[in-house]
Amino acid sequence: MPELPDPAVPDATPAWSGGALTLETALAAARPAVGAAGTHPAARRLPGLRTGLWLLIGIGLLPALAGTAWYLVQLRAIAMRDAYAQADLMAGGTAEALRWVVQDAQAMLAAVAARPKVRALDSADCDPLFRDFRAVLPSYKALALRRTNGDSVCSELANPPPRAVVAASDWFQQAVQQPGFRVSGVHPGTVQQPWAVRLTHAVVSANGQAEGLLVSPVDLKQLHQRLFARLPPQARVAVVDGRNRVVLQSQQQEARVGKVAVESVARLVDQLRRDAAAGRGDAEVRQFVETGFDGSRRLFSMRPVPLTDWVVVASLPEDDTLQGYRATRNRALAAALLMLLCAGLAAWRVGRAIAAPMQGLASAARDVAAGDDSRRAQETGPREMAEVAREFNRMVAANAAARAQLQAGEQQYRTLIQNLPVAVVTHLPDSAIEVFNDRASSLLRLSPAQMAGRTVADPAWCFVDAQGQRLPPPAYPVSRLLRSREPLPPLLLGIAADLGADMPPQAHTWVMVTGYPQFDAGGQLQRVIVAFVDVTVEREAEALRQAKESAEAASAAKSAFLSRVSHELRTPLNAINGFSELVLMDPQVPPASKDKVQHVLHAGQHLLSLINQVLDLTQVEAGHRPALQPVALWPLLADCVALCEPLAQARGVALSLPLPPQPAPWVLAEPTPLRQVLINLLSNAIKYNRPGGRVQVQLVPADGSGRLALQVQDTGPGLTALQQAALFQPFNRLGAEFSGVEGHGLGLSIARMLAQALRGDITVHSVVGDGATFTLHLQQVPAAG
Repeated sequence: MPELPDPAVPDATPAWSGGALTLETALAAARPAVGAAGTHPAARRLPGLRTGLWLLIGIGLLPALAGTAWYLVQLRAIAMRDAYAQADLMAGGTAEALRWVVQDAQAMLAAVAARPKVRALDSADCDPLFRDFRAVLPSYKALALRRTNGDSVCSELANPPPRAVVAASDWFQQAVQQPGFRVSGVHPGTVQQPWAVRLTHAVVSANGQAEGLLVSPVDLKQLHQRLFARLPPQARVAVVDGRNRVVLQSQQQEARVGKVAVESVARLVDQLRRDAAAGRGDAEVRQFVETGFDGSRRLFSMRPVPLTDWVVVASLPEDDTLQGYRATRNRALAAALLMLLCAGLAAWRVGRAIAAPMQGLASAARDVAAGDDSRRAQETGPREMAEVAREFNRMVAANAAARAQLQAGEQQYRTLIQNLPVAVVTHLPDSAIEVFNDRASSLLRLSPAQMAGRTVADPAWCFVDAQGQRLPPPAYPVSRLLRSREPLPPLLLGIAADLGADMPPQAHTWVMVTGYPQFDAGGQLQRVIVAFVDVTVEREAEALRQAKESAEAASAAKSAFLSRVSHELRTPLNAINGFSELVLMDPQVPPASKDKVQHVLHAGQHLLSLINQVLDLTQVEAGHRPALQPVALWPLLADCVALCEPLAQARGVALSLPLPPQPAPWVLAEPTPLRQVLINLLSNAIKYNRPGGRVQVQLVPADGSGRLALQVQDTGPGLTALQQAALFQPFNRLGAEFSGVEGHGLGLSIARMLAQALRGDITVHSVVGDGATFTLHLQQVPAAG
């Protein structure tokens, strides 16, 4: 038997080319083995053996089941058709019998109405007339002759109903309005019966006018016995009049006569009458299934009664009608169910005999794929299945030895990769991470579970160049290797956490990166290998050295600058201030000029004070604190606004100060540094404003901590977030290249240091295009006594 490959070892594992150990072979061996225990998704969707047997049996039984279902449907249709035929026979027979009765009565009444004495409304002929009529038609009683106004001419009854009662009844009025023969609907009787039906025939006089009516009530009991004597016990036949009231009913006659028919039946009776009036060909009969007055389902058939507006409704109970069909259906269904059970038992037995050995073999294969090389399949079942199990066991034994040898070599290479002093990561051609060691997880600050499967563009980390600028994903080492497919020269990069596009990345580790691609024998790219050497310590040492040199250079520059300011500005400022004082002392100078000279003197004195304060800045940095005292804020603020007003007018900026609040606020400060802070904020708001802009000063009352806020708002171009972060750094003149404002970039840094020395602070809020708001926070104190 030829040697079979181990199914638990990935096919993509490259074979060793020789005994020499290389980084590529070590990485290939260190790649985690992918188990072969998984079943292919397409195989899971295929039907199993038992499913196939069930489908085969279903295909064989389907025609028989379909034939049985068709037979049962036809059998039910035949039973329903026979039941409808029986119901229609009863309805048609009853309607025909009523037709003969009504037709005979019509002929007799017509003959009586044609007699001359009757036409003359002569009461002398009544007795022989009644005797002849009753001898011919015994079902009709109490024949009477009345005038059209209801007066009785003659009657068989000794005490006929009075004229008013008869004339007011509906049946009499309808008979007068419709000359000729008419059969009334059922209505309450007046003499002998609680319910009655009357036959009427118009009596026409010699001049052709209807002068009277022949009236004969129908004996409903005798008519009931005549019509329904031979009906089967389960059948029910009823006769309804034009208002759908029951005239006759084969069962419960006394209880149902005069009652309105069931609504669903009455609706179909009305439809039958409308179809008959419209002349439709199917108006002679109507068949349907509805619920009777007793609540049971019945099969109905209707027939109209000729010469009347009556309708005969015959019905049979559905349960009794379909009793034979249901018995046959139940026997057929039981036979079909028994056949299905037998077929299912046979399929189960056959499937079990075949599937059990196959399932045992599949279970053994799964266990072997999961790593249990001691598992063996049972060599049972049909001869072919036992042969497959024996060959499977031989394959497992052969592969177990090969697996042990391979695992020993793999362990050696994994130990080598994990103990390398550098971080090693391999990526597949789609940039997904394939293999990595613990050193790589440590450098990227991710756990091994978090590392697995990530791609080069994953936001879990990002790279920065030597200047700290974020690299785009196409410039990452792996992306460059996949794109160029050439070895990557050593490259210094920083590894940082990706905080989003708006936040600058801060590298936590600096590495020297090298890499190269690996191809198979056919020249196809298999993976790229990237190595990282941690140079964070060396980078930090270099950064400290550069920071030390920068600090020393900055200190020397500051000393030189302060020395120059002290030498070149203080002497001329003293001269300016002295000449200004002499001009103010001259009485010949006009008052208006003295005011201007006074402003010059105040400005010179402020500038000299500012120079002195800058010279004292080193004392503040050394920890020197000014002597704090209560200071009236508003007079000092008004003085600063007045000093800055000429600058605002010269630049076309409106400078506004609201009215002093009451009570006037006092703060804990020292006048000179506080004045310097206020003038710095006001002058900056004017200098960096737009022409025609405005500067507004607002005072926010003290909060719960006792600190009040003085806000200076301008309408300048505003500051970005990065500019705000570097705003208070010394010698940082943001926007000077565009505004043309002269200075050394010390104003805001000195102002903030002075504010902090006064136990306060300066904050800024700005939106690009909407100006900036600088807020001076000071500690409020009670007014000095």
